[in-house]
Amino acid sequence: MAAGDSPVHRLDPRVKIVGLIGLVVVSVSLPPGAWLAFGALAAVLVGLVAAARLHPLHVLRRMTVEVPFLLAAAVLPFTAEDGVVLGASVGAKITIGVLAMVILSSTTPFPRLLRGFELLRTPRLIVVIVAFMWRYLHVLGEQVSNMQTARAARGYSARFFWQAAASTGSLVATMFVRSLQRGERVYLAMLSRGYTGTMPEVAVERFALRPADVSFLTALAALLVFVRVLLP
Repeated sequence: MAAGDSPVHRLDPRVKIVGLIGLVVVSVSLPPGAWLAFGALAAVLVGLVAAARLHPLHVLRRMTVEVPFLLAAAVLPFTAEDGVVLGASVGAKITIGVLAMVILSSTTPFPRLLRGFELLRTPRLIVVIVAFMWRYLHVLGEQVSNMQTARAARGYSARFFWQAAASTGSLVATMFVRSLQRGERVYLAMLSRGYTGTMPEVAVERFALRPADVSFLTALAALLVFVRVLLP
């Protein structure tokens, strides 16, 4: 999905990061009951979804991550004064934030996203940790699957909850040790190949702001100022 081709996909990752995170910040800073402002921000995001040609079902599936937070917001009408307005406002802010991040991740390949954060001076250690987690997550997932298969081949069958909990605890502990050992081996192998904490310049993509990037960020910034200052 992130490797598609649309006006939103072609935007510089730095522009999308700054613009969409700025939109989330404006949303969070709005007072409860600012329905017109919430509607304007949601309309902007829906427009970006349409411009990026993202399938609605893909967007809705990705947004299911917000369900636990919406359930927590649904408690506010019973626990706070003006709880209905407060709960609905919190739900709107959650939905806007999640939708913005779904658009960002669905229109920007992960390596370009990491490179964008790096060029925006995100602490290098955080970028490196996230990069290695992304690169080796499928390796760890395959190892967990192999361990579960080996456990089943030995006739394991958990009939009660505490049996499953004990077995899962052992699996997690073993996986932690193996991951630590694998990470140490990978790091030593990279050091032996000249790794110094950053990727070589020839291996990283170079970004350049285009007129379309500047126009998008300028228009979005003007809209956010209007929403935050005038609409509430």
